[in-house]
Amino acid sequence: MCLRACRRSRISSADASLFPVKDGFRRVFLGLPAPAGLQEAVLQSRSLYSGFPFRWTAPEHLHVTLVPPWQCPDIGPVCAVISETALRYPCFSVVFNSLSPGPSRRKPRLLWATAKAPLHLLQLRRELALGFSAEADHDFFLHMTVARFRPEAVSGILPEPRIVFWPGTFDRICLYESLLYPSGAVYRELCSVRFVEASRGRGN
Repeated sequence: MCLRACRRSRISSADASLFPVKDGFRRVFLGLPAPAGLQEAVLQSRSLYSGFPFRWTAPEHLHVTLVPPWQCPDIGPVCAVISETALRYPCFSVVFNSLSPGPSRRKPRLLWATAKAPLHLLQLRRELALGFSAEADHDFFLHMTVARFRPEAVSGILPEPRIVFWPGTFDRICLYESLLYPSGAVYRELCSVRFVEASRGRGN
C-alpha cells in the first residue's frame, strides 16, 4: 500500500524497504522542508557562532515541523492523506525574523529561527494534527531548528538573539522518519507532495 500511495501524481517517495523498522513501527513526523534560499541563509549565519560548540543541522534536513513525531505502523495511509490534503492548500511564504537560543533562556538546548505563521498554515497544521497527533489544540510556534547544543557545553554563555530577514516559500510537505543516534537525529524523507500551486507551476 505504501509504494502505491506514494507513487501518485505529485508525490516523490523513497524506497521504504531500505529503512529499518523497530517493533513494526516507525518514528515519523510531518514537516515542511526548507527551500534552497533558507538553507543558504542558515549556512551563511554559521560564521557568527564560530566560538560556540553547536551541532548544526545539515542543510537538507532543515524543516518546519507541523505534526510532532508519533509511532506509525504503516506509512501508506499517511502518504495518501497528505497527497489529498495538499490539493487544498497553496504554497506558504514566511519571513523568519529572529535567530535565538531556545526553547527558553532558562533551559536552552538549540538555536532556532522563528517566524509568524500565516493563517492557512495554521489551518493545515490543525487539519493534519487532528488526524495524526494528540496535540491538535496546542499552540503552534513556527520555528526552524538550525543547531543543537548541550547546555553544559556553552558554560552559561549564550548567544544573544539576532534580528534576521530570511524570506522563504515552502512548496511541499514531507513525511519524515526520525532515527535517533548518540550523535543526534537523522531525518529521512519517506514521501513528499507539492502543494497545489507548486504542482501547477511544474505542469503536473
